[in-house]
Amino acid sequence: MKAEPDEQNEMAGGGEGEGGSKLTKKYAETYLKEVREMFEDKKYKYDMFLEVMKDFSTQRADIVCVMGRVKELLKGHSNLIQGFNLFLPKGYEISVDEEKASPEEKISEFDEAFDFITLIKERDEHVYLDLVNKHWGGAGRN
Repeated sequence: MKAEPDEQNEMAGGGEGEGGSKLTKKYAETYLKEVREMFEDKKYKYDMFLEVMKDFSTQRADIVCVMGRVKELLKGHSNLIQGFNLFLPKGYEISVDEEKASPEEKISEFDEAFDFITLIKERDEHVYLDLVNKHWGGAGRN
């Protein structure tokens, strides 16, 4: 039957059919959960994301404006940008520049490394001093 593949395409692509809208709603809920978890420590960013979506749904912002605001909010989180692209109409896509890490990502990586080093220092100061001496030429450098 020819209608069957069309129905599957509609569902997979988030079409307007009943099955497609259920799939889209489930994906949207999962996606929003990922965004919320990503910004768990920065609730204001999640709130801003929701505000952008609200502006779009009430037509206070056009698609190009929404794409720009979302790209800025999700900068450095290419997986979330790619996930958001699935909601955009055909012909629209936010480009993901993966060549450069954002300052936010660099700070996050530094924070993780610093926390790790601090944990080592708290657990065993001798191991910490060995690491410092090996990699930075001594703890007491001026």
